[in-house]
Amino acid sequence: MGENRLFTKFLRSFFWFVLLPFCVILAGVTVYANRLQLKNDMAQNENLAAQVVNAVSQQTELAQNMCKSVLQNQSILNFFDKEYSSSSDLLYYRTTIYEFVKTTNGMSDIKLRVYLENDSIPMGFGVFYPMRYIDRGEVFQTFYGSGQESVWLDGNFDGELPENQRLGSGDTYHYLHKIEEGSRLLGVVEAMVPKRVLAVHDVLTQPGPVVVDGCYFYNYTDAPLTEDQLRAFAGSGENGHTKSLVYSRHELPKGPFGVIVISPRTRITFLAVLAVLLLLAAVAVMLAGFFLYNRRMIQDIHHCLDEMAVAIENDFNPQAGPPGSSITEISRRRDEISVLAQRITYLLGQIRSLLDQKIQKETAAKEAVLLALQHQINPHFLYNTMEVFSARMELAGLYEESGAISAFCRMLRYNMNTKDMTVAMKQEIRQVKDYLAIQKIRKIPFEIAFDIPPELMEEPVIRFLLEPFVENSFKYRGAVSPLYIRIAVQSLGRQMEITIENNGESISPDRLAELNERFRSEPVSVKSPGSRVGLTNINSRLKLFYGEGHYIQASSGGGITAFRFRVERRALPPQAEKGAPL
Repeated sequence: MGENRLFTKFLRSFFWFVLLPFCVILAGVTVYANRLQLKNDMAQNENLAAQVVNAVSQQTELAQNMCKSVLQNQSILNFFDKEYSSSSDLLYYRTTIYEFVKTTNGMSDIKLRVYLENDSIPMGFGVFYPMRYIDRGEVFQTFYGSGQESVWLDGNFDGELPENQRLGSGDTYHYLHKIEEGSRLLGVVEAMVPKRVLAVHDVLTQPGPVVVDGCYFYNYTDAPLTEDQLRAFAGSGENGHTKSLVYSRHELPKGPFGVIVISPRTRITFLAVLAVLLLLAAVAVMLAGFFLYNRRMIQDIHHCLDEMAVAIENDFNPQAGPPGSSITEISRRRDEISVLAQRITYLLGQIRSLLDQKIQKETAAKEAVLLALQHQINPHFLYNTMEVFSARMELAGLYEESGAISAFCRMLRYNMNTKDMTVAMKQEIRQVKDYLAIQKIRKIPFEIAFDIPPELMEEPVIRFLLEPFVENSFKYRGAVSPLYIRIAVQSLGRQMEITIENNGESISPDRLAELNERFRSEPVSVKSPGSRVGLTNINSRLKLFYGEGHYIQASSGGGITAFRFRVERRALPPQAEKGAPL
């Protein structure tokens, strides 16, 4: 036997049931940890984005509130609406209106401008301008003529105008809000928001945002991103991740742009990779150590198997193996392999013993067959001889004796026919009648009654079921005269209940209890005392054929002893349906 075959099986078993599941579990844990880390990175990125959006929203809301503060001052609106005509108007303009706008502009880096339809109000203080300074751009005209109340515009919104006529600038956002009095437009108030004020920094003082395609990018990574990468993020339209980055996008409800926050993904560190490699190396070392440690055990198993193979080829006589490794020497140890060697040695000895016994039995069987052939009697010769005696008795006028011999021949033929396990009820009744025909010549007074519905006469039952009870009635009839016997069968759905009664000797209560307990719980046995078919045999055959719940129940009282049992109603096999002629 090849010595590497068992080693290969061990190796495959270790690979399939230990190493491979370990690697699969390790890979699954790694993937799950990576997904969990990605989820954590996305959550951190969302927190950063929320902080950025909150900071940017504060600046944009400040610009909107500054414009609304101008529009909510009714005195200013009234001033914008009336014609400038006197020195008192100039005084109000220089003191109240200017101071209001100056105070508002001094609150932050955001500056206000007011463009008015009223040309009588003088331009001045870097705040008030006639409408012609802003209404020449197509973008502004579209807004001013629409139903929109306000709009955010990039600093290049008037890029179609000549450079010397442009009001915007590339580093500024413009918030425009219409000035209305009833249904009339009085002009536009503008908040100029420098883009630098929207640069949100964290505690690490990361670089400010980069604007690409109308999106502000807040990069929290250590390396700058190319414009192509930023444009790809801007065009994605949703949150996502790459191999090394995570990003989330938020649109400001009324702001001039979208916010995209980019942060790095947590990477597997070198120490983690080294730990995994060391773990795999440890598994490999354990595998090598496992098989090196068990090399002796594998060799001993091979020695046992090889010696067993040699013994099989030599009529199960073991041969001596290598010194120190023979199966005899291995069996002297105290481990599992020694037990295996002992069992193999014992098995070989038992096989040799069984072979010897088989040879002896085959020899004895052949002798018994020869002896049986020498003493074989043809049953038909016995039937024909008895029929000749019956015919001669009938010629001599011994009719009763002739009928008894004929009945005996039928009983003998019925008993010798072992081909069918079940017969029709009517055949069992005929067997009882043949037995009674023989009993008549004994001059024993008896009467018998059959209480069996005609439709149950064809129901199948096991053979030799009724006659032993009738025979038992004659044996224990006592001094009663005449002996009365009754056989009754009644249908109980899928079962039949059979009752055999007689008025012979009564059974004592103790004996009755003993009989019923034995019938109910005694193990199945087809052996009967003596040479007759006893009640124990019938009880065992009932349990074997119909199940443990079918057994004889005896009762005695009022001068009547009864035995009853139940059998299942089953169809007769085809070869038994014809039965013996009555």
